[in-house]
Amino acid sequence: MEGTSKTPLEEFIELYSQIKDKFAELPTVLTKLSTYSDDIVKTNNDLKSENDDLKSKLKAAEDKFNKLKAEHETKDQSIEEALKDANQYKIKLESVEEQMKGLREMYEEVSQERAEEIEIQDLLAIYTILFEKVFAGNPHTKILLLLQGVDKEEWTRDEIVKTTGFSPAAVIRALHDLRNSDIVETDDSATTAKLLKKLG
Repeated sequence: MEGTSKTPLEEFIELYSQIKDKFAELPTVLTKLSTYSDDIVKTNNDLKSENDDLKSKLKAAEDKFNKLKAEHETKDQSIEEALKDANQYKIKLESVEEQMKGLREMYEEVSQERAEEIEIQDLLAIYTILFEKVFAGNPHTKILLLLQGVDKEEWTRDEIVKTTGFSPAAVIRALHDLRNSDIVETDDSATTAKLLKKLG
C-alpha cells in the first residue's frame, strides 16, 4: 500500500526543522574544533621543544661516550655514567615520540571533525537552494525569510502583505500554519507576527 504523500507545507515544515537542527549543531562543532586546535597546537609546540632538547642531550651524551672510548679511557665509572645518561635520554626521547604519535592521531580526529563541519555547511547550502528555488513561490517561505532575514523582531500583517506581495488571506493562512508548527508567534487575527526563534 503506497504511503500518503506529504503536502508542500509538510515538506516545508520538515525542511525548516532540519535546518534549525543543523544550525544548532554548528556552535558546538566550531567550539569543540577551536578547543581541540588550541590544545593540539600548544601540546605540539611543547613536545617539539622537548623532543629537540632531548635529541641535543642524547647527541651530547653519545659524543661524550665516543670521546671516552676513542681516548681509551680506563675510567669505567665515567663510561658507565655516559652510557646511563645516553640510555635515559633515549628512553625519554622514545616517550616523547610516542606522545607525538598520539598527537598525530588527535590531528586526524580533528581533521575528521572538520570534514563533518564541511558536510554540515554543504548541507545548509543545499537547503538554501531548496528554499530559494523550490519553495520560492510559497507564502510560508516568503514570510519565514522575511522574519528571519531582517533586523526587526515583530512585523504587522499589513507590512508582510506589502513586502511579500501575497494577499491578506494568503498571509493570514500562512501565519496560522506557521504558528501551528511552532515557528512563529501570532494572534488569531494575525495582526502581528514574529519568529519564536531566529536561526543562527
